[in-house]
Amino acid sequence: MSAPRILIIDDEKFYRSLLKETFANYSIELAHSGEEGIEKAHTFQPDLILLDIVMTGISGFDVCMQLRNLEAMQHTPIVFISNLTSVDGRIKAFEIGANDFICKTVHPDEIKIKIEALLNAEKEHFAALEVIDETSSLLIDLQRQNAYMKAISLFMQASYYCADIKALTQILLNTLQTLDLKAVVYFKLSHTTISTSDHVAKLEQELLKHHKDLEHIHKLAQGSVIFNWRAMVLLAKNVGERTDIIAHLMDAVEMAVTHIDRQSSLVAQILSIEKHNKAILESLQSSVTTSKAHLKSQLFESGLVSKFDLQDEDDLDKLIADSGEDLYQLIHNFNGNAEKVTALLGTLKKPPHELRFLFKENPQDSNNVLF
Repeated sequence: MSAPRILIIDDEKFYRSLLKETFANYSIELAHSGEEGIEKAHTFQPDLILLDIVMTGISGFDVCMQLRNLEAMQHTPIVFISNLTSVDGRIKAFEIGANDFICKTVHPDEIKIKIEALLNAEKEHFAALEVIDETSSLLIDLQRQNAYMKAISLFMQASYYCADIKALTQILLNTLQTLDLKAVVYFKLSHTTISTSDHVAKLEQELLKHHKDLEHIHKLAQGSVIFNWRAMVLLAKNVGERTDIIAHLMDAVEMAVTHIDRQSSLVAQILSIEKHNKAILESLQSSVTTSKAHLKSQLFESGLVSKFDLQDEDDLDKLIADSGEDLYQLIHNFNGNAEKVTALLGTLKKPPHELRFLFKENPQDSNNVLF
């Protein structure tokens, strides 16, 4: 580790030599005047400045004020070493930004002890600042990660209210934009492509369509990454440290697609059963009508009945109808089940207010900005 750099600004040759000898184990630069001291402060970049007050040319007070106006010197320790002992002088020294004031009559060893203590304090101060910066950076990273996970959580919640892939596509686009991702998505089953930008390059489309040759997570040059999942392929152009986050989002999309497929399959099965039941019901109604006419014809032909009065015919119709009523009613009860299920699913697909922004093409709700 290099020795601390000390700039000594004093117009007295004897005292310059004394201080140089006192701090012989440090890296020392000497200035004979205030003007020279300001110039050497630029080039030498000292860790600490020892400054006389009363000098030929500009005073130490003026030197201190000019140095403090320099961005590079705003936090550099400045210690006045002077025979000026007035209280007003000391007050002014602190007011213009000096860190300490030492009288020239103090023994050089005592001066060295004070300066070393000040340098150590500065070292500890900057070490503490580094810890604070590291901690702040860690907190910012944690906040960002929490924001990313919140975005995925909102996506997963909203996906339960998607009636179809079109709705899922919209909340996926909005989630990608919330994550500030520049991405292109290719859905394998529908062969459709969406993008967070208005333009999708032909090369990007071709690359995603050849997903069979790609790894699960395929890293490209310049930081782009392709995520190759079962239902879709996603090309993210500005991944950074978000590979795991995007992988979580891809998993969430997979679950949502599976959920929508199962619901669609369920409704399709119910519609098929409904159609079959209607066919049975129509066949049963036709059979009842045919049976009634056939039974009457047989009764007449057998000679058992030559003529029905009104009451006899009503009784016969009731007898025939009762014979199939239980089966007829059972099948009739199934009528409308598909419509009822579809209506129920439609009611369940209405997202709560806090998730509706994800279903909009241009969400403007500032309350949903994550970071």
